[in-house]
Amino acid sequence: MGKEQFTIARIFGAYYEIYSEETSYALAVLKGKLRLKNSNERHPFVVGDLVLAEKSSGEEWVISERMERKNYLSRKSDRGDSHVLCANLDQVAILASCKDPETKPGFIDRLLAASYQTEIPPLIIFTKKDLISDEEIEEREVYYKELGYEVISVSLLSEESIQPLWERIRGKRTFLCGNSGVGKSTLMNHLHKKTVQRTNLVSGSTKKGKHTTTNSFALFLEENTVLIDSPGVKEWGILHLTPVELWESFPELRKIKETCQEIYCCELGSECPMRKHVNEAMDETRKKSLESMIESLENPHRVTRRDHWTKAVTKRY
Repeated sequence: MGKEQFTIARIFGAYYEIYSEETSYALAVLKGKLRLKNSNERHPFVVGDLVLAEKSSGEEWVISERMERKNYLSRKSDRGDSHVLCANLDQVAILASCKDPETKPGFIDRLLAASYQTEIPPLIIFTKKDLISDEEIEEREVYYKELGYEVISVSLLSEESIQPLWERIRGKRTFLCGNSGVGKSTLMNHLHKKTVQRTNLVSGSTKKGKHTTTNSFALFLEENTVLIDSPGVKEWGILHLTPVELWESFPELRKIKETCQEIYCCELGSECPMRKHVNEAMDETRKKSLESMIESLENPHRVTRRDHWTKAVTKRY
């Protein structure tokens, strides 16, 4: 038996769960020379990586090579620690809970910035839409659609509500990310038609989610559909981005930069048209997100401002 191409589905320390249509799931280890190979990442392999592996003399497979990545999504919360979460994606699904717990606009904007830097298309999914009014959910959808983002809202209590989402992820490799308690595991259970992840209720006292996913894993569904679930995070580290990349990740600022006459400038000086827009005309909620992210780069150990959507959005009127 020769080498076969697999996708890494999950990582358990030195062991890898790998998947291919021909073999289905299998357990693998790295070839010796790969274990010794230097890497600037926490781990040289991540969920979603395409690898070549061959059967060993025992039951395990041995991974001999990692294929070139199409893309990858990472976060960085400390100056010396970049964490690549997954690779070879078609889209990033940002799950934002409407209530209990309510996802803050700043968290969504951080993930949008991270996906823009890697050129991975984002899909914003508002969950628990049954907990707020139709007017409120429409407001949130329109807010991001007008910025050019793809948005969909679902109720995790309704199969019918989730069907349109299936149409948007079918045949694609999608990374699901969001705060704890937004419903990632419940959503995956719906899509898979059976329980694939243990789900927990939101804490009644704090309204914050309890962690149920401890490491990323890939779920392979019909019609070449792949979902990659991730541990819930409180804040998405963006220290791997530059200030210019942050500014450009905002569509309204990117459009202004395209009309800038200083082709080789982008020093973000006092006469910069992007900076002028931020100071004079930018939506207050968006401005607050940008300022918070810039502050993260300048002071990575700051205490995050945690304003709820309902508080921030009132300044737009």
